[in-house]
Amino acid sequence: MRMKFYASKLYLLLTVVTLFGCKKQLFDNPVVPIDSAATNSPNAVVVSGPVANWYNDTTSVLLPVSDGLPINPAFKKGNTTATIVILGSSTAVGKGASQKAYSWVELLTAKLKKDKKTVRIVNLANKNYTTYHIMPTGNKVTNRPAPDVLRNVTKALSYKPFLVIVNLPTNDIAEKYTDTEILANFTKFRKAFENAKVDFIVTGTQPRNFTDSLLRQRLRILNSKIVGGSPVRVANVLQKLSNEDYSIKKYFAYTDGVHPNDKGHAIINSHIFNTSLFKQLLGYKTAIMP
Repeated sequence: MRMKFYASKLYLLLTVVTLFGCKKQLFDNPVVPIDSAATNSPNAVVVSGPVANWYNDTTSVLLPVSDGLPINPAFKKGNTTATIVILGSSTAVGKGASQKAYSWVELLTAKLKKDKKTVRIVNLANKNYTTYHIMPTGNKVTNRPAPDVLRNVTKALSYKPFLVIVNLPTNDIAEKYTDTEILANFTKFRKAFENAKVDFIVTGTQPRNFTDSLLRQRLRILNSKIVGGSPVRVANVLQKLSNEDYSIKKYFAYTDGVHPNDKGHAIINSHIFNTSLFKQLLGYKTAIMP
């Protein structure tokens, strides 16, 4: 009898331990997959309970509010008007927007004008460009494109800008360049800007409907590295525009599965405006939800 009693107590103890040991697995809130780099996004959300999956999010991103002050006169750098130069590929050209006015560059220009921030925008972007095309004049790498001297970092600096925005979201990965060489190119143009005492902002990668899932995952990995390098300088749009597999969300996609539509361009514009450095330089503060 005594042995049966002890056996019953042991069984009860094991049952209790098992249940408590499984408590975390059984009762924790569902885990929402958030890219570590996404916490730098202006629309990052702290998850405190069950919510819709991040890849179902199609909400707009609030544009920041102007401080009502003019551009710092020092930003003219000898120009009549303070100048921003755009370097990039077809998204920066405006591909995917139904009209030029709905491209992110034109949206940015229009908001600055509306807010009485007098700025000249020089857009040097060109379709199919990679980081190699915008390298400083004289850069030479075997079996890689030579810099375009009319649309590269050196040309951009010739306009004496106070800010350069670089938008090269997917073509380097499409060409299967390694992360190492892509980031080395980022380092080269960063040093060129720093030496010229010119501020710069880069956009991270964008989703793209690559048939190879490994290339889509590379978009995520490279984006994290870019954001990690300098969060205050990066407009981190990847997660907002992506499906779970890092293809482009239909809601934000142009018909080619590569470029953003009007809504996607608006997202890129809002993320650039919400970049910490952009707000600091241009005089904006984060908008508060009504």
